[in-house]
Amino acid sequence: MQSYPHRLPTMRFCPSGSRRLSCASIAAFVFAVVIYLPSLATAQSGESAGKPNVLVAPSVVQRASDSRWTPLTAVGANRTDKDREEIVSVYLDGNADIQFATKFWIPANSRRQAWIPLLVPPQDDFDRVNIPLTTMSIESGPDGETLRPDWTDSATVDRSLLLTQFEINTGLLMEAPEIDLDGKQVARMQELMSLINAGRSTAIQQSMELPNIAFASNFLPDTQGGLDQLDQIVIAGNALKQDSAGLLAVRRWLRRGGRLWIMLDLTDADLVRSLLGDDAEFDIADRTTLNQFTLETADVVATQAFASEEWESETPVDFVRVYTASKDVTCNVNGWPAAFWQSVGDGEVLFTTLGHAGWLTAESAPTVALGQLSRRLFEPRAKPFESVTAMVPVVNDQIGYSIPSRSIAASLMGANTLLIALGGLWWMKRKRLEMLAVLIPAVALLTSAVMLWVGNQNSGSIPTTIASGQLVVINDATEEADIQSTYAVYCQEETPIELTSAPDTFVQPLDWSGSRTKRVQWGDSGINRWIQPDQPPGTVENWYSDTSMFVRSASTKDSSKQSSAIVRSVVGTFDESGFVGRFPTAGESQVEDAFLAGFPSPSSAVSINPAGGEVEVRIGPSDVLAKDQFVADTLLDDEQSKRQVVLRRLFETAEKSFLVNGPQLLFWSDPQSVGLSVADSFTRKGTSLISVPVRLVPPESGSRIIIPSTFIQTESFAKYRGISSLFNPRNGQWLTDVTKSTETDLLFKFPDAVGQIELERVNVKLKINAPERKLTISAVHGDDSTTVFEQQSPTGTIQFAIDDPSILDAKTHQGLVLTIAVSAPEGSEETKGSFVVSQGDPGQSNGPAPGAPQPIIAETENTSKTWQIDALAIDVEGVAAP
Repeated sequence: MQSYPHRLPTMRFCPSGSRRLSCASIAAFVFAVVIYLPSLATAQSGESAGKPNVLVAPSVVQRASDSRWTPLTAVGANRTDKDREEIVSVYLDGNADIQFATKFWIPANSRRQAWIPLLVPPQDDFDRVNIPLTTMSIESGPDGETLRPDWTDSATVDRSLLLTQFEINTGLLMEAPEIDLDGKQVARMQELMSLINAGRSTAIQQSMELPNIAFASNFLPDTQGGLDQLDQIVIAGNALKQDSAGLLAVRRWLRRGGRLWIMLDLTDADLVRSLLGDDAEFDIADRTTLNQFTLETADVVATQAFASEEWESETPVDFVRVYTASKDVTCNVNGWPAAFWQSVGDGEVLFTTLGHAGWLTAESAPTVALGQLSRRLFEPRAKPFESVTAMVPVVNDQIGYSIPSRSIAASLMGANTLLIALGGLWWMKRKRLEMLAVLIPAVALLTSAVMLWVGNQNSGSIPTTIASGQLVVINDATEEADIQSTYAVYCQEETPIELTSAPDTFVQPLDWSGSRTKRVQWGDSGINRWIQPDQPPGTVENWYSDTSMFVRSASTKDSSKQSSAIVRSVVGTFDESGFVGRFPTAGESQVEDAFLAGFPSPSSAVSINPAGGEVEVRIGPSDVLAKDQFVADTLLDDEQSKRQVVLRRLFETAEKSFLVNGPQLLFWSDPQSVGLSVADSFTRKGTSLISVPVRLVPPESGSRIIIPSTFIQTESFAKYRGISSLFNPRNGQWLTDVTKSTETDLLFKFPDAVGQIELERVNVKLKINAPERKLTISAVHGDDSTTVFEQQSPTGTIQFAIDDPSILDAKTHQGLVLTIAVSAPEGSEETKGSFVVSQGDPGQSNGPAPGAPQPIIAETENTSKTWQIDALAIDVEGVAAP
């Protein structure tokens, strides 16, 4: 909560200069009318002079997309001599069963602003352009809550929230507003808007209106989903330096699928590093100005082909020369990066070092470079990875009858045996063993009765329970953890459910529909709670939250500064047995069913060994797990089987998840506290799946090392015939039911931290089904290729080793290139025709001209006999070069 008036750095763009001015003028006029006209009317009305006015209006965007959060501003004016607390609640489309409210304090004779987060429900009618928005002012009293009429004596106020299904919303963050006597600030804003509009026009084909986004303060909304409606944010200044909450909001919005454009010529490097942490992989060499230069832009398909365009002007353009570790450099100026990309979570960051004028021609048209960048930048925000659906079954399974412990059953069986033995000895002394025929059934009936009674006691009452399942993803770059929590709430009796969450956490229902009225209410401190009727007995309701928290570093010793029991990363390297890493022990937290994931590489089982305040992690080449296997044990208990189901569901969409950011150590542990409070009558249960990044350090120079297959990335390699479509390096999947013969070049890339390695042995493991065909595998070294394996009609799992160092070339491409060739079936007649699947990069002299795209060839044949590769992985042995 901030005092009003405030906030103004973020704006949306109109199609033309005149349109921008008219949008801004109209927005300012409407805002003034909405805020001040009711206040004026109140001042003139003696009857309502003692009633505070609270007016609610849309913020951030003028038109909101469905299924996204959008913040509303609630502006309250208190013209009395007493402080007041106001409660304002809103709902959409006449559905009062789902309400969003704020409770905020207004000092005497003052005005304040609060935010009301609002979730726009899904819309079936794509042509719908607005939805009714109803506002209520609520008073709390001894007899409960009542509606308080506003200055017009109306209990509710109705207006409309504009909707859109297709617009792409772009925000602009500049410097905080200052006195601008010479108009330079206004001119720069208009120039930046012209640049962004030019880029948008090249990327967005359909015609659309682009209304302004206007914040009424110098700070971004610090509430749930405050930036959810934005698809891109352009940072062209240092406005976030004064807004720590806004900086965190942008960072978390980015990790959840946003696209960020940072103009380094206008933004301080210190601010960028505060925003991105170690993900800001650049260093500034110097700053200069240019009157002419050649702008080279990478081709959209093949990053090795560059298009050149000349730029010249009497007015120089700023240029920041930087060094970057990014492998995704899109544009260059005189050999220096002008634009490069960096992945952060599910989002992407575009860095530009060239001033805004350098991206436009002399006629103010977009350059080729700007067009290439815009087609990648101005897209709808990607849907973030979520684990809720996968976690629901595991969470719900925690709600159930208590199962008697094994010790109870063992004690009863022991007592049964003891009674029979004692009775037998007694009757043996009396020489009446025939009485055992009566004793044994009697003891068995007694034991059965006791066990039935114990079972009835346990099954007769399921305790009122809240169970949780979490996915905790550690972001080492910013020392944060993103925590997605799924909850199951069960009530044995009719119980009030008032879930209360900390400011950085918002717990929301998995299913917003239902017959019970729900109202979530935010307070001045940011704490939110649900106000709703009691939950019916014998029912289970699912809730979830998506929050972030800072985690401790390995060097943090003061427990008072540790906000979580989880750690930042596993630090390790390679030795003669494989990978060895360590991480500090996380207090008394459990580490169960750990494995290493290197998607799309195969996962590996790990050995966990506590060692003096740390946990040692070891992985050997034989620890590779089969597809969809995440536990090395062959016999799984019930808990492990449930965990396997969750992991398989998570890995189904791993292509868009945190797993693409490098090897991750995953293990099951105790649930993490995210600030959710419930009544003491609830029994708490829970578990969490924690994903910890692996940070590799170089091995000792000259040491023998083994690199397990989990650390080796498989990429398509463009040689002379182009890139084969047989293997998809994004998800590690091979084409199924292939009929054509093919040759596929693959690059098995080693971790950068290894540096140069002198290969001694490569172990290949291939799972294939190609009957009546010939499999040939060759190793590429320099300009030569040597066959290392051949087999006719390969079927099943094939393993072999390449141990000739003369043909093992790891220096040229920082990895090993293998060619996998599968011939046509014996006796089949293959056609000579071919067709182009996509485009790659040029190579040979008799191929396309330099700079022209290279065809990717897929041959056809007239046979229906299919074949396919299911998996291919390698591990390597060698010596770390000095």
